[in-house]
Amino acid sequence: MEERRVAHRYKLPLPVIVKRLSLDPKGELRVTTRDVSTSGVYFTSDEPLALGIKLDLSLTLPPEVTQGSAVVIDAQARVMRVDERPSGADDRFGIAAVIDRFNVSRAAVDFALHKAEQVAIDKRPPAAASA
Repeated sequence: MEERRVAHRYKLPLPVIVKRLSLDPKGELRVTTRDVSTSGVYFTSDEPLALGIKLDLSLTLPPEVTQGSAVVIDAQARVMRVDERPSGADDRFGIAAVIDRFNVSRAAVDFALHKAEQVAIDKRPPAAASA
């Protein structure tokens, strides 16, 4: 089978809030990722989702992953595959979704830029003492 992934996958169990972009009255799902990349996400769910359905995803990368502060990512995705009982999990479904677009929280970006500026300032040589 030919590898079709376009981005590196990271095995990260992250909590995700999933909202269906339809008039579905079922509301949101709280799920956990098995792996994520910049182009897709795979998570398990207690219920199957229809192929092609559009989703809003919200997940948080913890400080341990970002080496800074938590980063909130909001993404719009489409369900591409549904696996029944992935890896032998009872009564669960594996959902593979392709990410159409995503946004990183502005606060996280500002924090990272500020931290980088502080590191640059801290590494400057001390000013020559004036006589």
